[in-house]
Formats: sequence, C-alpha cells, structure tokens
Amino acid sequence: MKIVSFLGVWFAVLLFSVCEMMGKGSAPYYNEEGGSVVRHPSGGEFRGAWVYDPRSFDPEEVVRSLKKAGFNAVFVRLSSAGAAYYPSEVLPKAPGTDQDYAAAYVAAGRKYGVQIHAWHVCFMMHNAPTSEVESAIKDGKVMRDRNGRALRPTYNVPVRTPASASNRELESKAMVELVSKYDLDGVQFDYIRYFSPSVDFSATSRVAFEKTMGVLLTKWPAEVLSGKYRDEYHRWRTELISSVVREVSTNVHKSNPSAKISAAVWHSPDVAMADYAQDWVKWVDEGYLDFVVPMDYTMDNARFSRWVDNQRQLVKGRVPLYAGIGSYMLDRAEQVNSQISICRDAGLPGYVLYNYDGHLRKRYLDQVSN
Repeated sequence: MKIVSFLGVWFAVLLFSVCEMMGKGSAPYYNEEGGSVVRHPSGGEFRGAWVYDPRSFDPEEVVRSLKKAGFNAVFVRLSSAGAAYYPSEVLPKAPGTDQDYAAAYVAAGRKYGVQIHAWHVCFMMHNAPTSEVESAIKDGKVMRDRNGRALRPTYNVPVRTPASASNRELESKAMVELVSKYDLDGVQFDYIRYFSPSVDFSATSRVAFEKTMGVLLTKWPAEVLSGKYRDEYHRWRTELISSVVREVSTNVHKSNPSAKISAAVWHSPDVAMADYAQDWVKWVDEGYLDFVVPMDYTMDNARFSRWVDNQRQLVKGRVPLYAGIGSYMLDRAEQVNSQISICRDAGLPGYVLYNYDGHLRKRYLDQVSN
C-alpha cells in the first residue's frame, strides 16, 4: 500500500510539474480515439467563428450559443460587392433581409460580451439586383477571361474588376460605412484577391494597365499572358489589390480608430501571390492589418501544421495570427480539437472556425475544446 501511495503521489507531482511547464490553462487531456493530446486554452485566447448567412439563424441565438461554447468572437457576413444585409446607403439590400442584421448582431454581441466583426466579400456581386449586374457587365466593370467572357465563379455571379477606380471606391465606402454606422469590433476582407489566374483581361483592365505603363499594347492579352509585359502585369494586378487594402485600412481607422482591420487570406503566401495577386505578407509588414486569418482548410493535420508553421515564421508576431479551421469538412469534435491543439502548440493566440452552420451547431459545438 505504501508503494501504491508513493506512486500515486509521484504521479500527481509529475502531472502538476508538466502543467506548470506548459503554462496556466494548458493542461492536456487525451481523447479516447487515438490518444492524441488536446490542449486547453490559455488566458486571452481569441476563439472565433464565421457566420456565412446572417438570415439562417436568429442572431441572438447564434451569439448566445457560441458564448456558451466558449467562443468570444463572431465574423458575420454582412455585405458583398453586390448587396448588404442591413440598411445601406452604399449597397442594395440583399433578398430576404427582413431586419437590420448588423444592428442585431452588434446588440447580441454587447449583451453576451462577444466581439462582432463584419465580414465583407470583396468584388463578388453576390445578391446584386439583376439590373445592377447587367449594368456592370455593359459598362465593362467586371472581370473577363482571355476570351472576353465574364466569368461567374463561387457565387455564380460576375466579379467586379479591381481595375475600375469606381469598383475600388465601392469597396472602401462599403467597409467604412459598416464601422461608421455600427459599434463593430472590426471589419474583415474576404476574397480580397483575383479569384483565378485566368482573369482579368477585360478592356477596362487593359486601358488602366496601358495608362500606368505608358504604353499601347498591340497584342492583347498575349503580351501580358506570356509576352514581354507578363511580369509587369502581375505586379500591377498585385498592387491594385494591395491599394484597396491600404485605402480601406486608412479610411476605416480614420472613421473608427478602435475598429480592427483583418483579412481572411489564402493559406500559402507563395500561391496567394502567384495565382491570386494577394500579397498578404506585405499587408502585415506595412501595417495595413490589425490581425490576419489564413484559411487553413484541410482534413490533413500534418498539412495544417506545416501551413501554420510557415505562416507563423512569415508573420513573426507583428500582428496576431489566427488560423482559420475548416470545421465544415471535419466530421468529429476530435478532428477540430486536434487542429486547435496544433494552433496552441505553435503558440498562435487564437483560431476561427468556418463555419457556424447546422453541422457544427448540432453535432459538436459544445465539445470544442475552449
């Protein structure tokens, strides 16, 4: 019995020592499937969730349930370059908008002590009235491929071209309006990039590029696809996107100094640059963003860990780095918790789950390791 008692005391001391070394609130527990270590959160951890469609659930119920599950931030999609889910002076009202969803989420956030960030989808004309879509196409304000087609990607709608000054101005006005009109904790860029390497070869883009370079192109788009202006064109497209981030950041901070600017970005910065003209590391370096959320959506934990480690090394602690976890593709709480643990082991100050939906809400919201 003395030996058993001694071993018991020894084990308790060892466990306490391990917990002390790991830091307050970081004691591990082991899940029953596979025995992997899951870390509990440390104090001050940022724990967020995106809400794709504000019309899908009652705003107060969303915020209340997330607060109960240990979350402290919500990113709700309140607008796109096509429409808004609140009374806007900049954008048309989205179909089915039966209330002011921005006001409703802000009220719920204040009631439950949860941060509310407006999620804005850039350039995508999602939910825009048909007449406005047709007008944008007619006026040459949408992205086109090398064959002149106005493509309809993710939301099955045309995408405004960043080459148009009025389109860039629209992004700034829409995001500034949100933080000016509502007591939001921040506003977030989404799709702040070209949606594909196959765009934009519109006439508007051609004219703007020629003006910037001081040249007249005779073989469009061949000269920018593989010809002498290929690299210059890519740099020009990249700078157009960065200019939007810079302008919005300046105007939002001027309008509401306490509001945070963030961006949901491509997981691999080299791919982001090469394929989508998204130089998000520069945005961090230049101070355009207050924090950044790479979309690290994968079921492969090893890949997730590599992405997080690469991002951490590039950001270098200049701004908070919160990993975006694709909970929509993870079937069990254990899978989500494993990726949360990877974030904690890497020293990240938080994470954001995509997305608050029926899958997360009904199956394992209350089992997330918060």
